[in-house]
Amino acid sequence: MQDFARICERTRSPVVGGLFYPEAREETEACLASYRMEQGNGGALAILAPHGCWDISGAIAGEAFAAAGTERNISRVVVLGPIHKNTEDGLFLTDSDCFLTPLGGIRVDGEIRDELASCSTRFEINDIPHLTEHSIEVLLPFIKYRFPGASIVPILMGGTRPSLISALGLSLRLVLEPILRECLIVISCNFAMDKDSNRAFRQAEDCIRLLLEKNAGDFGRGLRDGMISACGGGLIAGFLESGIASDLKAEVVSRPVEKSKDEKDRIVYYGALSYG
Repeated sequence: MQDFARICERTRSPVVGGLFYPEAREETEACLASYRMEQGNGGALAILAPHGCWDISGAIAGEAFAAAGTERNISRVVVLGPIHKNTEDGLFLTDSDCFLTPLGGIRVDGEIRDELASCSTRFEINDIPHLTEHSIEVLLPFIKYRFPGASIVPILMGGTRPSLISALGLSLRLVLEPILRECLIVISCNFAMDKDSNRAFRQAEDCIRLLLEKNAGDFGRGLRDGMISACGGGLIAGFLESGIASDLKAEVVSRPVEKSKDEKDRIVYYGALSYG
């Protein structure tokens, strides 16, 4: 099959390859194979996976993707990530035709992208935030490796304003519910970040508890009150508000573990969770 990278007009190239994950195809494949995702037998419709460097959080992300299994014919993956630059505020869809990975290009599902864009004026088709953000990029090789024929719908979120969360939740419900069985929803998130270790641990535990309870209202309040510090918390709140998870079983795939400090010297907790 001809590589999508050769036939697409607009491509989004990797920016953290060689830094957050291997740049070469052979090394990437070997690393992904070491996570033994094929041993997973879950049928999750949605997963939460971390977006740290692979040597720190790659195995945890592998556990999340293992929970998705391969029993379903997944034709598209809706992958949502937070924007780390505080200057961007909004919901951003890509204008690219495909995203490149060390394993080849992944086609963007323009039809679903356009349907989401039509649901709310909060959405903007704008590639600029996508060009430098790593939160989606670090998970794309997992998608290409696990579901090689699937297309993607990348969504970036800047800020956690309630209006953005509500717009995201409504749009996900309207567009994805009719096709949910052929989709996988991937939320790129880290469960807690704080300079105080004890506080970060409590925040991670609170985040997991609310995710298992699937209580959108309490999660949103926790996000606004600072009880929840998850990087990607707005995306989680939107997903919970969509109601997609209401009838799904929530399961902790990997308990939050303290793995590293970020560029602001905050302790980061990584974990994984599935809904199926």
